[in-house]
Amino acid sequence: MSDIEQNLVNQHEEEVLLLNPTLSADARRSATYRRLAKVGLVLGAGACIAAVASMGSLGGPRGMPVGVSTPSKTDFIEEGMLPFFKGVLAKKAAAPPPVPNAIKKLYSEDSVRAFAALAKISFCGPLPGVYAAVAETCSDNEGVVSDCTGAQFKVTPGFVRTIDDSDLGIPDSIFGILAKVEPTSETSAIKSGAIIAIRGSVDNNGNSIRDKETTLDDGLEGCEGCKIHQGYHESYNKFEASLQMQLEGIGCQPGECTIYVTGHGSGASVASLVAWELSEVGYTIGTSYVFAPPKMGDGTFSKKMNKKFATGGDHGVIFSVSHGKDSLVRWPFDANFQSWGIQAYYADDSATKATQICYSGSSDCSVWQYTQAELSSVDTCDCPVAPDHGFCTFLGWEAQCYGGWSHNTVSAFKRMYPEMWNESAGVQQPDDMAAANWYPAEGDGEQAKALAKSNADAAAAQSGAKPTTAPVDNSAKQASSKVSAEYYNLKTLKAFAALAKLSYCGASSGVVKAIQATCNTKQGLCSDAGFGVVPNTVVSQGVDYQSQLTQPYYMAETLYFFTALIRRTNSTYAAAPYFMPSEACVLVFRGTNNLQNSDMNKDLTMVPLNDPDCKGCEASNGTLNAWIEALEAPVMAALKTSGCSPTASKETSQNVFIAGHSMGGTMATLAMYMLQKKGFNVQLSWSMEGGRPGNMALMSYLNNQAFPQ
Repeated sequence: MSDIEQNLVNQHEEEVLLLNPTLSADARRSATYRRLAKVGLVLGAGACIAAVASMGSLGGPRGMPVGVSTPSKTDFIEEGMLPFFKGVLAKKAAAPPPVPNAIKKLYSEDSVRAFAALAKISFCGPLPGVYAAVAETCSDNEGVVSDCTGAQFKVTPGFVRTIDDSDLGIPDSIFGILAKVEPTSETSAIKSGAIIAIRGSVDNNGNSIRDKETTLDDGLEGCEGCKIHQGYHESYNKFEASLQMQLEGIGCQPGECTIYVTGHGSGASVASLVAWELSEVGYTIGTSYVFAPPKMGDGTFSKKMNKKFATGGDHGVIFSVSHGKDSLVRWPFDANFQSWGIQAYYADDSATKATQICYSGSSDCSVWQYTQAELSSVDTCDCPVAPDHGFCTFLGWEAQCYGGWSHNTVSAFKRMYPEMWNESAGVQQPDDMAAANWYPAEGDGEQAKALAKSNADAAAAQSGAKPTTAPVDNSAKQASSKVSAEYYNLKTLKAFAALAKLSYCGASSGVVKAIQATCNTKQGLCSDAGFGVVPNTVVSQGVDYQSQLTQPYYMAETLYFFTALIRRTNSTYAAAPYFMPSEACVLVFRGTNNLQNSDMNKDLTMVPLNDPDCKGCEASNGTLNAWIEALEAPVMAALKTSGCSPTASKETSQNVFIAGHSMGGTMATLAMYMLQKKGFNVQLSWSMEGGRPGNMALMSYLNNQAFPQ
């Protein structure tokens, strides 16, 4: 055990003894003396020690009046000092001791920037330029200043490998970089070994599901009693064998090769799991830097990670780098998840060195100094030590990920040849390859707060009171119908109108890409309304229904709809007039397109729904039969595939937006009723020039009872 480890253990040993009621009085007194001695040294006056030493054969404590009974050492400790120190130690538990200077000295501003550069390159994914980009990012070519020059190490050319695997049916969902590294000077903190950079979550459904699998899982190698994030554990298990093989391929063997890890977001958490697992099979983990890692396990796991990677013992320290008010570092907000490690915190984008180095989870440390309401995902992407001050966008994505340029080369080219750069730049990284700045906060409550405030303001307006200034509960629901205008938003209407128009493409080969391109998170109609479609979640579905009625031609797929998972871009859009939930599905129906549709529209015979909650409700026979006979089953299956379910789950959303034009609008209105009955939370939806699918009782139920908000 190192001196640093022993020092940390000693700091807490007496605390454990003092607060353990099962120990003998002698043991507790011994611990108290040891603590008193330490406090006496800290105070510099020895007052506590002198007070104890003055007891017993020396008589009472100095200044005690003659004739007053002299307390014994036992009385003094048990009735006086012990309760006092219990109070002191209780406060100490909430505020751990500062990080020892010996640990702080291990933190290198040059090294953290080098690791950030490699973590960012991992977001290239499996593109042809990634190998050269890694090698050039950490080259030692004469006369060239690379991202790793200051950290005094290089990547060995020809020894760059990739970790690439599909997950949940999505190709390249898991990606990482493995590179052999060598020190470039005798004073370098980096030894001969390998660096592993795990890509964080990109905007695809595979990563999204893994992020949301927050059930605490056991089975971590060598970590008895530990429970960890199920999704991140599953991700590691997918590439464990491949990683071991790649390490052997570059000549990196346990006991001979030091491993360094890095990554951003979920990649940082998975990289930390990599460090644990490799340390268990004999590898030494060197001082490493991970960026904005979410919490990844329970208290037992956190304690063991701290012991292994926060003391400077047999392994190096893994520093967690955080920034601003980043919410990702505190997520999941479930109390069963505990933080671990040492934070290197940068207060804002202008910080040139770490503002704080402190223990994760301390109330005055890093993002823990803010309330949960003050946190934001906006700071997830930004980081002052990352190239171009961020992880989510490349200054020259095409030049780096296809051309193999380093961050420094791109910056230098832009600076030296601005006109040429402006002509060549502009190709944006596709959504499903770019870092996601969204985290699965389906329970964030922002939309509910905004709705409640809107309803309360409406009630206040009716009574003449002042509007509310803070979120309130839902007690003012009844007033919602009075402020329907506040729920109307032209930007949102334009976004859903664009999606409804795309439904007329039908089940053509390009419709999925068209939906994704029209409704991305970076620019366009959906982005203006505060949301975007998650790549790999679009389900395009044509349905054969009464195709024989399309004589003299037989038309397949007479009905058409599509589903997709959408996400709010930031919490601003939770408020009026958007009221966008953190995550939801969209369901869009195509309008009248063929003879069968026309005949269906004409079948206006009213059929009772026999719903005790919807008294007197009837629906038109044509629309109702189409739903029951042709649409209900595939719609439910498509919503599930896109990531939505009527049953509450960590991995799925219950929220659904529904839209359609013409007959599609009529079907959308009926679907609102049907899906609400199945348990979905149907959101503010859009029937554009659609008909009424039923009688006035049904429409009144939808407006006033099914959706009172």
